[in-house]
Amino acid sequence: MIIDSHAHIGFNEHLNKSPEELISSMEKAGIDISMVYAGEINDCSNDRLLKELENFKGKLFPVGSISPLSKDKPSLDKFKEWLDNKKIFGVKFYPGYEPFYPYDEVLKPYFKIMEERKVPAIFHNGDTYNLKKGAKLKYAHPLHIDDLAVDFPELPIIIAHLGYPWMIDAAEVAYKNKNVYVDCSGLFYGEIGNTEEEMVKKFLDTFVEYAGGTDKLIFGTDWPISNQADYVRIIKNVFKDREDLDNILFKNSVYVFNIKL
Repeated sequence: MIIDSHAHIGFNEHLNKSPEELISSMEKAGIDISMVYAGEINDCSNDRLLKELENFKGKLFPVGSISPLSKDKPSLDKFKEWLDNKKIFGVKFYPGYEPFYPYDEVLKPYFKIMEERKVPAIFHNGDTYNLKKGAKLKYAHPLHIDDLAVDFPELPIIIAHLGYPWMIDAAEVAYKNKNVYVDCSGLFYGEIGNTEEEMVKKFLDTFVEYAGGTDKLIFGTDWPISNQADYVRIIKNVFKDREDLDNILFKNSVYVFNIKL
């Protein structure tokens, strides 16, 4: 079993990919399930995501998105309905691409609802896509997650992208807080060359060393930013122990996203 915990569909000039294209990529990579993220950044609203994934239940699991800056935030009642009826399995936030910190006051009522239901909050952290103008890195540092993790200790939290280039900081936040996990998505663009592959291996080794193991590491690719098949191959090359592979490739995702297989 392999679960890609971090994939996208979108409908704009920067990201224009359909569910059918994602399924095709998954088949080539041997991936069984993908968690698929909504996001205004990709012109993919929550409602459109739910509609696009209707025919792919059991393969593509919707993950919503909320921006504290948007006028189109779901009402708290609608949000509860989404979670209670398993319409969405997590919520993605985009600090860095948008100028807000993870502990923004506007988001706290949503975090409270998610904490009660053990639904994970996923945060863009670290580097931002260089074609996206106006991004500010100060909002995307993984140390900001510590404040949120302490204030909402039962809220499952995922730091995306290893917090690159702040892998050690991300590892410390995850090591310190029982409710914080880290995904390894988006560490290269497209297909990967030999030099990039060695760098990714180094990033993964660094994170595991400081995190104290693979219990907090979740497999994700950031497709279509990164090639899924290359990601699967790298993970299997880096982690030879069966228990480590099982933790990373599916067990940690099943637990955090509360997926019923």
